[in-house]
Amino acid sequence: MIKNLLALFLLISSVASVCATPVVLWQSDSPEGVSVRWDAAGPTISAEQCADFTGGGKIEVSVASCNSGAILLLTKGDWNGDLCPAVYPDNLTMPATVTFSLTSAQAKSARELGFIPFGDGYNISRISYVPSETEVDPDAIWFGSEDCRSEWKNIDLSAPLFADAKAGDKLVFVTSDRGPEVIMQPIIGNWGGIVLNSVDNPELFTTEGDLISITLTDQWADKLKEKGFVLQAYGVVINEIRLVTPGGGDTTSIVGIGADSNDAPVEYFNLNGLRVENPSNGIFIRRQGDKVTKVAL
Repeated sequence: MIKNLLALFLLISSVASVCATPVVLWQSDSPEGVSVRWDAAGPTISAEQCADFTGGGKIEVSVASCNSGAILLLTKGDWNGDLCPAVYPDNLTMPATVTFSLTSAQAKSARELGFIPFGDGYNISRISYVPSETEVDPDAIWFGSEDCRSEWKNIDLSAPLFADAKAGDKLVFVTSDRGPEVIMQPIIGNWGGIVLNSVDNPELFTTEGDLISITLTDQWADKLKEKGFVLQAYGVVINEIRLVTPGGGDTTSIVGIGADSNDAPVEYFNLNGLRVENPSNGIFIRRQGDKVTKVAL
């Protein structure tokens, strides 16, 4: 009996240890909150208040009300750029909590500069920080858990996140719970920009387990720095997006983004991405479903 009670106590203690308790950074004196408008920013959260921020932590903003054209973002404490991308009131039922998941770089910026809620059309009542259970990858430029398994969703990343992007760097998508049909459509330069796909650029797409990556060209890196990026996804959960400078080495096994299928027809492409009906005497890209490899024939 004592042994069973001890086991139960240890189980409860372990569960409690992983349930992070939010730390209140600011609280309104009124349940209606304070108005956040272009001419009236929210309360300043100091660098000292952010001293314990780490990558993977989350800033929660409690929203008492908002109008249909509202926009909310977090700007750096020195007003020199955004700390986190803007969010909109789509599908929010008031009162609501808007969550900003922090990358390691964003957490570092908050520790150094603090932050200020900014935007238009929101009334906010509380700002809290939820500590992270684990540190996210230091190369992550977006962190969250966007569930796209049953519907199309978009992840928009602003241009400043790609300020250091250069040719040869990799955009890496950390995925999980991939369904029978997975579609991921990366667009560099945001809407109306350069649509990337593994058919036209098979040699630039790689995969390793749940990591899917795209190697940047000079043109793509320049466009990212100028216009930013959006990812459309379906049939998968997106957990992180990273911008990685690889240590070197050539990738010879390439898996394109698409549905898993060993029964799909086999297609061949040359190294320029053009389909070849009867490949011979050269190096080609062989694709079957979502499995793409470089072969010599």
